[in-house]
Amino acid sequence: MRHASLLLAGSLCLGAAPALQAADAPATASAPSKAQLLPGKIVYAQLTTPDLKSAKAFYGSLLGWTFQDVPVSKGQYAQALVNGAPVAGLVELPRMAHHGDPLWLPFISVSDVKAAAEATKIWGGHILFKPQMVEGRGHETVLADPQGGLFAALHSSAGDEPDVETPPAQGTWIWSALLTNNPYAAAGFYQKLFGYTVEAVQDAKRGTAYLLESQSFARATINPLPARLPEGAHARWMNFAQVDSVDAAAQKAVTLGGTILVQPHPDRQNTTIAIIADPAGAAFGLMEWHDPNASGDAK
Repeated sequence: MRHASLLLAGSLCLGAAPALQAADAPATASAPSKAQLLPGKIVYAQLTTPDLKSAKAFYGSLLGWTFQDVPVSKGQYAQALVNGAPVAGLVELPRMAHHGDPLWLPFISVSDVKAAAEATKIWGGHILFKPQMVEGRGHETVLADPQGGLFAALHSSAGDEPDVETPPAQGTWIWSALLTNNPYAAAGFYQKLFGYTVEAVQDAKRGTAYLLESQSFARATINPLPARLPEGAHARWMNFAQVDSVDAAAQKAVTLGGTILVQPHPDRQNTTIAIIADPAGAAFGLMEWHDPNASGDAK
């Protein structure tokens, strides 16, 4: 969305920050077909789950994803597709007790992965997995910000999909939000790391949030952690998928074994959102956004 000030509700019921283990690199994972790079854009996401079969059934039915199984030397890996384009990777780690809770990891585009990893260390973050080349996807590294928020930096070998100003297809990622106990410090960290333009947005009820922009497009918000979370809770990223109807999708998620963490409700910029946990407990968002400039019924 161009210049959208989406400040997503923060009433999440999430536990302690998960640990993370690197999955084997997929041997034949495909990548976007465009050659351009859009540093700062969140271009991909990866799920760590204890049950790949269950996750594929859940997300396939809920979001319309199709899947391509990718051979790896250990474990199982599948790539999720929407209209033939990759949107996510799913990694199975059966013994999750040794690897932390199931989670979605956002991938943020960068021009230089090694430089991003080194800068993360300099500015107080951590390198969880050193930069590596993943065949068919590009150069990537998994990092943690100073407050513990986990993310990956990716230089796609085939470039990033171009930005659009209209609602994306059902099942594709539309928004991301970072929840943290120090939004101001986090905004400074991500601004330095990715070159974002940062806009502070005041909210009497939710506290000050920060909008991150690159290439004149809004990429994410940084919001205060909900007060209901335990003191010392780590930061965490939340990814939102576009759906035609949040109400219908949330109810369908329940019938598929998921849980509604935050009930559907209106939010800014003509959106409706909800927060869902999949059957294994990985949290993600649903968003319904209709183009206010479109004629007729946006659906």
